[in-house]
Amino acid sequence: MKSVAKRTLKNKFIAALVCTFATSAYAETSYFCGADNPKQAAQIETLIPTLYDIVSGRPEEAKDWHLLKQLFSPKAMITPVFHNGKDVIAQPGSVEQFIALNKRLFKDKGFFEREVSQKVFKFGHMANVLSVYESRRSPELAPYARGVNSFQLLNDGRRWCVLSVTWDSESEQHPFTEQILHLSD
Repeated sequence: MKSVAKRTLKNKFIAALVCTFATSAYAETSYFCGADNPKQAAQIETLIPTLYDIVSGRPEEAKDWHLLKQLFSPKAMITPVFHNGKDVIAQPGSVEQFIALNKRLFKDKGFFEREVSQKVFKFGHMANVLSVYESRRSPELAPYARGVNSFQLLNDGRRWCVLSVTWDSESEQHPFTEQILHLSD
């Protein structure tokens, strides 16, 4: 009888240890934004400028694609909007697809994107950032395009990450208004 009680007690102890370790391991890897915790994701005020810095540069300059991946949630969506005459084409994709597109489009030419103004709408653990940008081939040149990035962000209790981003460039069909140019006012 004592041996049965000892075995039962031993089994309960082992089960409790397994549950403790499993819960601890789950807690360490279950953050929505991913296991990494880059310092640039601590605040929205550092996250957004870092995104612009990563995608900007001369063709021969290496870009920190690893950090870019860390700033997005593992299942993030990136949706550029392209214009073909009157047709509008939205192409949702993953961070990996965005990186491949960026490498293809800018392998032989510079790309520098700069934020002009932004508006942050924050509630609880979520935020939406509308960010007006200008695109240049070189920092010294005039912008060849401008548009608006719409970032949807989440804070998983440790840091911010991008859930999705969609952008659209200014066109004849939808030119910038004063309201867009002065989002931060």
